[in-house]
Amino acid sequence: MSTAVRFLGTVARRAAPSMTRSLSVSASRASAGPLVSRPAQFCCNPAKLSGVHASGLQARWMSGEAEKKEEAKDEGAKADQAAGEGAGEKKAEEGQKEAASEGDKTAMQLKEKDDIIKKKDEEINELKKRVLTALADVENMRVRMKKQQEEDKKFAARGFAKNMLEVADVLEKALAAVPEDKRKENSDLQTVYEGMEMTERIFLKGLENMHISKYDPMNEKFDPNLHQALFEMPTEEGGEKGMVKSVIKCGYMIHDRVLRPAEVGVTK
Repeated sequence: MSTAVRFLGTVARRAAPSMTRSLSVSASRASAGPLVSRPAQFCCNPAKLSGVHASGLQARWMSGEAEKKEEAKDEGAKADQAAGEGAGEKKAEEGQKEAASEGDKTAMQLKEKDDIIKKKDEEINELKKRVLTALADVENMRVRMKKQQEEDKKFAARGFAKNMLEVADVLEKALAAVPEDKRKENSDLQTVYEGMEMTERIFLKGLENMHISKYDPMNEKFDPNLHQALFEMPTEEGGEKGMVKSVIKCGYMIHDRVLRPAEVGVTK
């Protein structure tokens, strides 16, 4: 036991300053035992310590060492935390740079896509314009074809009717060649005349059913669209120039068009 006491006294003398600080820290945290309240006696008279006090001192010393280790561990943890925070900040900066790079790349990709979309929109507008133009052309062609069909149907009998006008001319000349006094003297001639008149009326009625009408321009102003001048004749005293004073053949209209112009003589 004396050997242990001597050993503890030597240790106490060597570590008196640090032990004093450790015991003060321990006293402030735990308020434990008479050694904390009387450190000076222990430092001054280590030989008077009993075996129980020696054991308590050893426990206190080991507790102080443990607290030092804890403080060192805390300082190491703080250092590690600081290092970790520095590494985290560095990683955060790298992450921000990488995010910025990714953002620039994404912006470039979006711009390329916008350019492609704009180009496609222009192509779509051009194709739409072409389609609308083609549809308009088709519609115009359809209207023209419909109008042409209506005109063809409307004037289908034009060629046939134009050839039949010679028959009308012959009947007209035949009736004009028989004077009225001759018809009165000859009853048979009157009967033939009346038959020819009936034939002419039926013929003209058939032409009217095909929308063909006869017109006589006698004493009308000469119209080159309706009349064909075959000769000129002197103007009567007090008469007007350019008047139709002789009709060789009457004119015919089919609907609103001239089928055959009237052949006339015009005053000069």
